[in-house]
Amino acid sequence: MRVNSVFLIRVSSQVDKDVNHPQFFDPCYPLKSIQAVLERRGDVAVNLLDCWIHPMDVPQMVEQVQRFHPDLVVVSASSFDITVAKRLMASLKRQRSRPLVVGIGQGFYLQRDFFMDDSESEYDAVLLGEPEEEFFKLFEWIRKSQPTDESWKDHYRRLYVEGKPYTVNDPESLAFANYTPEELRAYKSIFPVKLSKEVIWGYLIATRGCPYDCTFCSEVMRVSIGKKLRGRSPANIVDEMEHLARQGVNICSFQDDSFSSNRKLVKALCEELIARDSKMPWMCRGRIDEVTYESLALMKKAGCVIMGFGVESGSQRIVDDMIKQYRDRPWQDLCRQTFKWTRELGIGTNAYYIIGNPTETREEIEQTIELALELNTDTIQIHFYTPYPGSTDWEKYKDQIERSDAEQLFHYAAPKFNPSAVSSDELVALRSKFYRRYIFRPSFAMPHFWRHAGFYWHNPDVFWSLVGIRKVFGNSAKGSTQEDTNGAIRHRSATVRESSPG
Repeated sequence: MRVNSVFLIRVSSQVDKDVNHPQFFDPCYPLKSIQAVLERRGDVAVNLLDCWIHPMDVPQMVEQVQRFHPDLVVVSASSFDITVAKRLMASLKRQRSRPLVVGIGQGFYLQRDFFMDDSESEYDAVLLGEPEEEFFKLFEWIRKSQPTDESWKDHYRRLYVEGKPYTVNDPESLAFANYTPEELRAYKSIFPVKLSKEVIWGYLIATRGCPYDCTFCSEVMRVSIGKKLRGRSPANIVDEMEHLARQGVNICSFQDDSFSSNRKLVKALCEELIARDSKMPWMCRGRIDEVTYESLALMKKAGCVIMGFGVESGSQRIVDDMIKQYRDRPWQDLCRQTFKWTRELGIGTNAYYIIGNPTETREEIEQTIELALELNTDTIQIHFYTPYPGSTDWEKYKDQIERSDAEQLFHYAAPKFNPSAVSSDELVALRSKFYRRYIFRPSFAMPHFWRHAGFYWHNPDVFWSLVGIRKVFGNSAKGSTQEDTNGAIRHRSATVRESSPG
């Protein structure tokens, strides 16, 4: 079957547009990997459209696809984008020369749960999980088959019905992504770092998989699946950092779901960076209960300038319920120790918190606020509890969630599903209180801006994006709920890849 052109597209919906919360977004790694391999092959024309950068409605997306005349379209969709993906698919089906369509992304877990019949008839194949390796098996099967041979469709439909997720078994074999100057400007983190220059972010994944069982964790908050850790060689990872540097990147972000889980790899990677005399600063996400002073000191020496940690809650009961902790020592003590070490070493920190957890009381949320004030990290992010499809909690609660609400779940929007002991209105008000108390302390505000003045001077867009948190301060609970539900479509400046590791 002829496949000489491939169109890759990440669709975008309106769900996360008006949540009044500073956010950033990163590339669609599977699409960028597929693009890199196809470009390297040279026998297939390929085009990538990321609607998180170029906001478009469905007619505009269809117009772009038609302009390219692809033989195959790969559609990436998250759970809150899946309705847009369905509308795009329906429009493509009506075209005179309909391309083959493959679906990837966490949103297809939701599609499978709620409208299996539609998904079976619309998509020629759906690849759950990590599609980068499996896509090319599918691609070659299609190209070798006759137009009347649909055995590959039957094969992938059966595996989709069974809910089989694919994994990348050899991450080192994946091609390094190439970025346009526009993409490098658009995929920009909002984490302030102690660098007095304009920062150009590059993103890479050193390790796939996470060995932990946090009940809230889902693919919508992750870049990989499975508990098995699959790492690359340190040389290969540093080669990619140098590849990004040649494109103009001057700071790297490891997007591993839990960078610190593979301790041997982290040590070997740091030693490789030191041996090459790397000047590239970098950040990562780690777990409170995995790092040691020695490992942090080595990471600092190798260029680590900021780390993100999932603190989640100040309540030991909530931490235990979400299966976050695996050590006997009290969670709060582990948090205090870890952030004491990062301060001593001069590593910047971002802490992630979740409020509205199942059965969580107002008093327990207050405990979380008090712990955050004590830890005093450089930045914080406060998520509303969200049982995304693909998580353990989704399987527990999905029968209680309406389909329309499931398609609008977003961790910065007013909760569509709230299993806590606090009303949704009160949760919105508590988040506002949390941010106000944290940011307006003299012990935080002045030292923070003094430490990061050089960064903000050279990156004023990040400064103004973070100042946007003021919109959360004055939210009435009622107003915020209305706004989050009915916000108009406008330029996306967010990603859900702001997850807590592990």
